Amino acid sequence: MSPLQWALLIFAVIAVIAIYFLSRRDRRALNSDDEPAGELRPGSGRERQLDIFGAEGQQFDEFGVGKPRRVEPRFNAGSASDAPPPPVPPRGPTLVSPPPPPPVKPAVADKPQQQKIVSLLIAEREGVQIQGPELHAALESVGLEFGARQIYHRLSGGEAVFSVASLLKPGHLDPSAGEHFSTPGLTLFMVLPGPVRASDAIRDMIGTAEKLARALNADVYDSKKQGFTPSSARALQQEVEAWARQHAPH
Repeated sequence: MSPLQWALLIFAVIAVIAIYFLSRRDRRALNSDDEPAGELRPGSGRERQLDIFGAEGQQFDEFGVGKPRRVEPRFNAGSASDAPPPPVPPRGPTLVSPPPPPPVKPAVADKPQQQKIVSLLIAEREGVQIQGPELHAALESVGLEFGARQIYHRLSGGEAVFSVASLLKPGHLDPSAGEHFSTPGLTLFMVLPGPVRASDAIRDMIGTAEKLARALNADVYDSKKQGFTPSSARALQQEVEAWARQHAPH
């Protein structure tokens, strides 16, 4: 064959191959246009485009209008973010919790009993010291007993109705001190309520203070260091009796 014939043969082969590939491409394009709209091949560009409208778990409603509504994400194995939704528990009777119990009020502690302290003072008239032997003799003569806290007491059933102590701290009136003891005066004090009726206790204490004062050449004074007169005695008795009535147990 001549060179011209070889050239024409090669050109014809190339033309046939080109026509073959062009016809296959046209056939693929035709088949693509004939696919139903609802059937998408995986990985196609159309599928990726429609996924944009379902981004972030939203899509439009069935009629193509309205606000986007939430849709459940599709489950893909191996993706923690695509986990299936938790199962919805079956409906049953609603259990109503019982009302909480009423708060318990704390127990109120008993109020401490009101107390009243009544006191009288005894001082020597001449301003001299009362000596130990004379003092202890006078205390014993009015029936007072030496005892707790090293002072004297009027006792009833083993309890102090009122007590007598030295004006000098700590108030000790120890008989064993004998002639080495002296004091400028005495204090008589009573704490109410006591083992006997308040009216009886205050009369006893006033009477005992007056007896001690006569035995010791002394005078009686009230808690304000004022002279204790018969009117002062009546006022103190009335004060104590009024307090006892007000604080009497019900």
